[in-house]
Amino acid sequence: MSVAPRSWLQQIEQLRSEGGINADDEAALIRQLNACQATIEEELAKVAPEYRRRVTDDGQASADAWLAGVARELGEREGAGMRRIFDQFTSPALTAGSA
Repeated sequence: MSVAPRSWLQQIEQLRSEGGINADDEAALIRQLNACQATIEEELAKVAPEYRRRVTDDGQASADAWLAGVARELGEREGAGMRRIFDQFTSPALTAGSA
């Protein structure tokens, strides 16, 4: 089982402790974070053969630069999705009622 990154977990815990989300919302967010992390790990595993080919054909530095770009793109895409999910729990309209 994957574990969501600690900074996200801390934000989720803070939201719950402040009453911004309930236990069900907290569990749903953690499941979503874990799913996001699993997606990233799966996508990176898919690029491993291409990375190895690039190391052989183009050299380590070039392959590393290519992989960094792929990882950055994947992280940005998954991060944007998570921000959209997270924003629904942290929007002023939702948190104003819990203050």
